[in-house]
Amino acid sequence: MKKLFILLFLFCLTLSCTPKKSVTIYFSKMTDTDFYLVPIKREVTGSDVYKATLEALIKGPENTDEGNAVLPNTVKVLSTKKEDSLLIVNFSKEIILDANQVGVSSTTEALALGSIANTLTEFPEIKMVRILIEGKRNGDIDGREIEDFWGHIGIRSDLSRNENLFKH
Repeated sequence: MKKLFILLFLFCLTLSCTPKKSVTIYFSKMTDTDFYLVPIKREVTGSDVYKATLEALIKGPENTDEGNAVLPNTVKVLSTKKEDSLLIVNFSKEIILDANQVGVSSTTEALALGSIANTLTEFPEIKMVRILIEGKRNGDIDGREIEDFWGHIGIRSDLSRNENLFKH
């Protein structure tokens, strides 16, 4: 029995066994007259639950009933760092360069930024989110200004929860 326990323990270490965590992520829904975010439950694993949650968001909906993707599926989460109640998220440049995948407008930008903020502030310890792209808060990446994000709202300030984006 002791050998079996040791083997299972070593197996878990080599596969980075971590328990699954239920999280809420937000996808968008749009009609002719309305747009809003819808909460969807997912199970994530990994030592960095914030990164795993964002990766589930980037992966997009499993079916059309869940809504629409809010971020390009080519985006990578390079890192997350918690400072008090602020979560700093470092995304790859595809978050701005491949935005056409999800449609670029002031509405889709508001939904994307709201989705990131609302998803991460589901964690009670997170109150604000700062977005970095390739480790930078501003500047230029391939001719695009980072702080402009998709060109409408921008990421000049930290993001907070925005429940106005929920259907009322």
